[in-house]
Amino acid sequence: METKTNKKSVNKSPIIFYVIMFLIPLIILSGLEIGLRIFNYGRDLDAFITLSKDYEEYLFVNPDIPFRYAANMQTPPAVAQDAFLKEKPDSTFRIFVMGGSTTAGFPYAYNATFPHYIKRKLEIVYPNVNFEVINLGITAHNSYTVADLASDVIKQKPDAVLVYAGHNEYYGILGVGSTIKFGGSLWVSKILISLNKFKTFQLLNNTIKYLTGIFNSQEAKTKSAETLMSRMIGENNIPFNSDMYYKGIEQFESNINDFLSEMSADKIPVILGTLTSNLRQKPFTSLIGQNNTKEDSLFKLGEKQFRENDTLNSQQSFLSAKEFDAIRFRAPEDMNKTLQVLADKYNYPLINIDSVFRKNSHKGIVGYDLMIDHLHPNIEGYNLMGEEFCKNIVSYKLLDKYKKTNLSNSSIDKLLKLKFPFTKLDSVIAKLRITALSNQYPFVAKETAKKHINNFIPINYIDSIAVKVMNKNISWREAHQLVAEWHYKYKRYTNFMIEMDAIIENQPYVEFSYAFTVSKLINANKFLDAEKYLIPLHKLNPNEYTFKWIGSFALNKGKYKKAIKNLIESTKINDTDPQVYYNLSGAYFNIGNINEAIKAVQKCLSINPQYPNAKQFYLSLKSLSKQNIK
Repeated sequence: METKTNKKSVNKSPIIFYVIMFLIPLIILSGLEIGLRIFNYGRDLDAFITLSKDYEEYLFVNPDIPFRYAANMQTPPAVAQDAFLKEKPDSTFRIFVMGGSTTAGFPYAYNATFPHYIKRKLEIVYPNVNFEVINLGITAHNSYTVADLASDVIKQKPDAVLVYAGHNEYYGILGVGSTIKFGGSLWVSKILISLNKFKTFQLLNNTIKYLTGIFNSQEAKTKSAETLMSRMIGENNIPFNSDMYYKGIEQFESNINDFLSEMSADKIPVILGTLTSNLRQKPFTSLIGQNNTKEDSLFKLGEKQFRENDTLNSQQSFLSAKEFDAIRFRAPEDMNKTLQVLADKYNYPLINIDSVFRKNSHKGIVGYDLMIDHLHPNIEGYNLMGEEFCKNIVSYKLLDKYKKTNLSNSSIDKLLKLKFPFTKLDSVIAKLRITALSNQYPFVAKETAKKHINNFIPINYIDSIAVKVMNKNISWREAHQLVAEWHYKYKRYTNFMIEMDAIIENQPYVEFSYAFTVSKLINANKFLDAEKYLIPLHKLNPNEYTFKWIGSFALNKGKYKKAIKNLIESTKINDTDPQVYYNLSGAYFNIGNINEAIKAVQKCLSINPQYPNAKQFYLSLKSLSKQNIK
């Protein structure tokens, strides 16, 4: 018996030993991870975060989210600062829009994107619904980002998710031909995306980055002068039907399949859009000087056929030239075929954006009438995309339970144009961004690429502000406020409001923008205009200031009971404003309540004995009171 017992103990020892050996590094790593989180080391890479105590009830798209996919990027692309309520109200319809730079709205600001068009249109058509449209489009990102963010989006209870993605599968971050990739392996890329979220992995990565950065500082300076697009090209020759070509298709199919699988499992409505691009742009290989290639010949043939009004053959020639373009920034048609297969597999709608663009293009061939470069739409093009997604949100009965407006389509279109918050400043910034892109590789050969900003000479104040935005000296919001104040200085109040509208459209939850606008307009005696901004400010944060001016505006309109109600609310919060009591006295007087009018004006004089006209008004009220007694 003793011998058997000893044998058993000998057999158990190695198992315990290996378990302990396995647990020790896990315990050490877990402790390190906890410690790094306690001391707030590295980046918080949650998809949605609370930005500040001022907006504790909101979640924002995390500005650092690009670092999930490219931890070592020096200047990662910006994300839309869209926000949504942590607790979703019953009256809210929440939409997430996912994709790359087209979804992000390049070269325009976020207020001119197709997701913002969707929000504006739906708010007009369904006035009693609170629409939250969150733009998750990130420049240079592709299906890896779409797939990775699926679980984060599902947690936020979306009512619909819209996807326009696929152009960045080759040169976007982690694309098969990109400078930023992990060997082109799907599973390795996905593992490293997950690891980037851990502080311990960030520490290791930052250590390696620091050590390698010592030796690569000059190279980093050289690359910083290039556009993001030019920096992303790792392999500039991806022939049609090559192994790398098909790797891009497989990557796209795998990631979108994973994304739709998660969405379908949680029964989240998804609308996919086909990809469109500018067929009238020369192939990139031709732009950098690779002439006499197959794509170059096809493009020249397409141009000839186009001039001869041979539209059908011209369309095919241009399309083939795009397909054979070995610098693959424009998605091949196989991407759209893949989208159709996956849409059918999961029973999700696929709307034909490319068909819509063809119908609205000269001779039915997508060109510069709707595009500003190889694949980014102009404002008209973005509006077409927004309109098509809106139609399908409605046609797929996602909004059936809500009441629609009785406005005609023409009236809705007029309101959309009036609400479009796009200014001259936005136009100049967009022009500079396009110039920056088109003066760099692969729009020109590397040896002729030049830095655009040095060639732009500002001729007015707005131009100079746009240059500051491009140079990242000021933010887009700061730029609009500076231009707004400039207009205000010269009493161009309509232009002042247009600039502030651009800011408010982009960040409708920021009280300061409303309060600043209201204050400025009141000082300019533009009371009717001020009231338009006062109402949403009051909804965001009812306070003594908003109650005061709502009451004051009501007094001017002869709505005395409303005036009294709001002015009294203001005094409950702050009883030291003589103007509030003076206006309250006037409101009481106008409904015939002389005694309350006297009390109010007395309070006004007790706070400020010199308040204009208050003493005379008090004496008049006293006299009137004596007459009533007699």
